[in-house]
Amino acid sequence: MKEPWNIKVDDSRSADSQRTFIIFCEDGVVEPEYFELFKRKDIHISTHRNKSALHAQVDHATDYLREKDLIEVIEVNGIGKEVLKIDEGAQVWCVFDRDKNPDDKKDTSFNDSIDAANSKGIKTAWSNDAFELWILLHCEDVDPSDSNYSHRKKYYERLTEILREQFPDEPKFQNPKFDYYEAMKKKDRFFQFTYQLMKENIDVAIERAEKLEIFHATPPSKPAHKHCPCTRVHHLIKELKLRS
Repeated sequence: MKEPWNIKVDDSRSADSQRTFIIFCEDGVVEPEYFELFKRKDIHISTHRNKSALHAQVDHATDYLREKDLIEVIEVNGIGKEVLKIDEGAQVWCVFDRDKNPDDKKDTSFNDSIDAANSKGIKTAWSNDAFELWILLHCEDVDPSDSNYSHRKKYYERLTEILREQFPDEPKFQNPKFDYYEAMKKKDRFFQFTYQLMKENIDVAIERAEKLEIFHATPPSKPAHKHCPCTRVHHLIKELKLRS
């Protein structure tokens, strides 16, 4: 049931031009299927699935762009710097999560991945702690001062409860052993259930994501790994919603 969303768009761009998005996804199912929903006659979307996490994903994206001759080296203060070489209207994005684990010591890697991508002109739609935060924001507000929301476990718990509430006649959701994380990572279930929770609420999800971003942007300045709960997926979605 792969239907395009009824998305409000900006008609200020010329109707005969096409915008291109190359999107590298950490996930192999939900994320790419979700982004491909935004394909239209004036938007071309190329998703790359299962492309590792953090710096490994940025490295993969860089290697791919080198192979396609989409990166060039320019000199900045006497030092060679790799930057994107793409047409106007084309964008490259890396989508990845922080995915914290106890004492994993990956805070620096998370921050460096964002910096490495941005230095090349690659945009990042990261989530801290996980992409499911973006899904949850379609359903409810998230309190950034509540430490329970600093880990993806809370997102899975709430999405499990929401599915049970919204689909009371679905036997799988009423099973006491049902768990969002274990059961809802499949394409058919995403479109049949999770998509149904999201499709009418994209604008409110963007507003909620912006509130989280503003909360964490309040001085004093802090590195990206401390912006939690927070997601930047809405920046990509806002770009995809624009009409050429």
